Amino acid sequence: MTRPGRARVALLLTVVTAALLTACTGTDADPSRADATPTTRPTSSPTPTPSWPPSPTASPTPSTAAEIAEAVDKWYTYGGETAVVSLIEEARNAESDRPREAFELVVLDFDGLTDALGTARLMGPIPDPRTQTAWAAAIEHLDGAVREVLASVPKDGRTIQSPQETGQMLRGWSTFDEGIKSLKAAQALLNRRFGLKPSVDPWEAGV
Repeated sequence: MTRPGRARVALLLTVVTAALLTACTGTDADPSRADATPTTRPTSSPTPTPSWPPSPTASPTPSTAAEIAEAVDKWYTYGGETAVVSLIEEARNAESDRPREAFELVVLDFDGLTDALGTARLMGPIPDPRTQTAWAAAIEHLDGAVREVLASVPKDGRTIQSPQETGQMLRGWSTFDEGIKSLKAAQALLNRRFGLKPSVDPWEAGV
């Protein structure tokens, strides 16, 4: 049984659309393949990701630069670093299964990313408004991307996506890219503003 908060979202995907390849790789689409659509088949039924209640903010709210720096350091030390690194690693894992070539057979499994998003929410906000804005945007975009891509999977037993479903999947991966940009921005702000960074760069570590 799937435990609460865990979405089992693996799906089987055969890529056959030139439009998809253009969106994923930035190469020019072949007009002769413009009407092709990717094959998708879910290996299990996706479970809606629950809404996580925000963690209570410590009181009083830090206001001076020194207080903010101290609060951010505590956030990072007591779970924040783990949440950031985990989200980066799982986002990279999900992206590694992204279809990039025609007739490529891949299995997209967002299970780990869904867990990492849940952990990130449970950590509560980063006590620095600028960094929190980027962090919140990363969570929102990555969560939205997972939902969008899963929603594009045919629900009636078909193995070929309709043009509308293909477009929805492409929008999902575009949202995913926005999430990656925000995640990188949040990590850069933690490093530049507060000198906080993991011992091993999760963007460079092997997946």
